[in-house]
Amino acid sequence: MAEFEVRAVEAETVRPLRRALLRPHQEVEELVYAGDDHSEALHVGGFRHSRMVGIATIMPRPMPGRPERAAWQVRGMAVDHGHRGYGLGGLLLKACLEHAAAHGGRLAWCNARAGSFGFYERYGFRRDGDPFELPEIGPHYRMFILLESPHSKAAAPSPSRE
Repeated sequence: MAEFEVRAVEAETVRPLRRALLRPHQEVEELVYAGDDHSEALHVGGFRHSRMVGIATIMPRPMPGRPERAAWQVRGMAVDHGHRGYGLGGLLLKACLEHAAAHGGRLAWCNARAGSFGFYERYGFRRDGDPFELPEIGPHYRMFILLESPHSKAAAPSPSRE
């Protein structure tokens, strides 16, 4: 199994991989997400042999159609194709969810690509509504998970073994 290190990085650090893995039709400068600069936002990089091969961001942001005020959005999560299937995505997601819970988050949500919603389901996320299309990117599902207090063992879920 590959060994990875997950650590906080600056927003600028994740943008080249955002472009390469998620939005190749956009320039790096266009990949500044609303909330990237929020004081409580977290950007994490997954590294193997000192090379960043995975990224994720989480920031406080209300979930459309939900009244929960302490909501956080997971965005720009991706792992380089050659490093998928070794657990890095789960490590990145866990770091994000732990950060949100530690900062009072009660709910985390994301817009998951149709091809990756199963990953989020394995970590306890549920689909919310019908699929929708993001122009130039493709079909997505809005998904969410309720977060536990950081003092609870369930603060960051492990994948289910179904």
